[in-house]
Amino acid sequence: MASSTFDSNQFKMDQRDGWNSVAEGWKEWWQPIEKGAQKLSQRLIELAEIKSGQRVLDIATGIGEPSMSVAKVVGTRGYVLATDISRQMLAIAKERAAFLRLQDIIEFKESDAENLDLANSAFDAALCRWGLMLLPNLDAAIGKIYSSLVSGGRFAAAVWADAPKVPIISLATRIIGSQVQMSALPGTPNPFSLADTSKLENSLYRAGFKDIHIDKVIVTFEFASGADYCRYCQAVSASARIVLSNETEQRKEEIWRKVAEEAARIYGTANGVIKMDNESICIVGTRP
Repeated sequence: MASSTFDSNQFKMDQRDGWNSVAEGWKEWWQPIEKGAQKLSQRLIELAEIKSGQRVLDIATGIGEPSMSVAKVVGTRGYVLATDISRQMLAIAKERAAFLRLQDIIEFKESDAENLDLANSAFDAALCRWGLMLLPNLDAAIGKIYSSLVSGGRFAAAVWADAPKVPIISLATRIIGSQVQMSALPGTPNPFSLADTSKLENSLYRAGFKDIHIDKVIVTFEFASGADYCRYCQAVSASARIVLSNETEQRKEEIWRKVAEEAARIYGTANGVIKMDNESICIVGTRP
C-alpha cells in the first residue's frame, strides 16, 4: 500500500534521479533558455552586490548558472562554490566551466541544500536561482546559507510566481493534467511553492536575515514554434516523462500535439515564434 504522507527523504531521492535523467536535455536546451534567463542571473548578482575578488556560494546551480556569470564578476582573485543535488547536472556544469576557462574559479560539490557542509562565515554572498521552491525543509537550507555568510553578506534568490504567470512550466503541465490523472501528496514541493512571498520572507527572518527586499523580473523565453516548445518540455521535464510513461506512443503524440497547438494559440507571434513572458520573484536579505 502506498504511503499517504509526504516523505522528504524519498522526495529528495526522486528529485536526484529526475534531474539526472534530464541532464542531457538541459545541456541541449541551455543556450535558448539562458538567452532569456541571463538577465535574471545578472539581477541576482546586482542584488547580492557581488564584486571582484569575493567568495560566493551558488545553491542548486544545475548545469552552471548563475555560477558562470558570477565567476566572470569575481575573477581569478575570487572563488565560487557551486552545489547541486544531481551529479549528472554538475558533470555538465564542469564541462561548461572548462570550456569557458572558469574551472580555476568555480568548485563544484554534490549535495542537497539542506545538508551542505559549509564553514561558518566563509562567503561574501550566496545565490539560488529557481531552487528554493523544491526544498522539503526550507528553513534548514536558509539556516545553512545564513551561517555560511560573513557579517554584511547578502543572499539573493529567485523563485517562480503563481502558475498562470509562468507559462513555460504551467502550460504543458495544465494540458497534460487535463488528459492524464496527476496527483501529489499534500506538502509536496513544486515550482510554485513560494509564489506566496510571505513564506520565503518569514523563513529568511527566522534565520536572522535583515533588510529583506522583494523584486520581480520578467523572464522571456522564445521557441521557434509550438512543436519546438514541446521538444523542450520533453527534453527537460522529468515529471512529464513519469506521468506519460504508461501511455501508448500514439496517446503521447496526441497529448503533445495539444500542448503545441495551445502554445501556438496563446503565445504565437505573427511570424510563428512562441514568446512566453514569465514572472520570477527575487528576494534579498543581509546577515547583520
